[in-house]
Amino acid sequence: MDTDRPAPGALEEVRHLLNTDDRFHGIDHGQDVGSLNRFLARAGSAYAPLPATADLRPYRAFRDVVRDLLLRPSPSTRSAFNDVARRHPVRVEVGEHAARLRWARPSRPAAVERIVGDAVAIVHEAMLTGQWEHLRECQRDDCRWIYYDPTPTHAMRWCSTDPCGNVMKVRAYRARRAADGHHDRAL
Repeated sequence: MDTDRPAPGALEEVRHLLNTDDRFHGIDHGQDVGSLNRFLARAGSAYAPLPATADLRPYRAFRDVVRDLLLRPSPSTRSAFNDVARRHPVRVEVGEHAARLRWARPSRPAAVERIVGDAVAIVHEAMLTGQWEHLRECQRDDCRWIYYDPTPTHAMRWCSTDPCGNVMKVRAYRARRAADGHHDRAL
């Protein structure tokens, strides 16, 4: 599923990671390397392709921890994220105009470890800059896609106007009509 609300810069890679659990289509692209590679390639991810032998269990576990950290932060979720972060330390890298956090990666990290390590640094930086709170989950119950809401008030509710915004507006309209005694077919 495409969205018209991508995240800025490297945070888009974290959004891709979160959306590999595609709840709209009922597909977990992180279940096998072929599916994940196709998803990442379609998304334009810098991490595709992963080797066919990649162990995706750490990828799925990290993705689920990050999704919980975003949507349902709790002491146990923060602890789980911190456990991963301890295994993937970051360093500060000073550039010409700004400083960035980077994963202090070993010389030859496994493909999944590279994704997880980079994502730890990206999440940390997004939290520092305030971008983290702009990642949202689509409010359409049968979608739940993660999108970026750039508005200062975080007022966006759907990952996309079409189809999610339109579907939800039609559902609300039909609910109001039903409350007034009209009967439309369900959407």
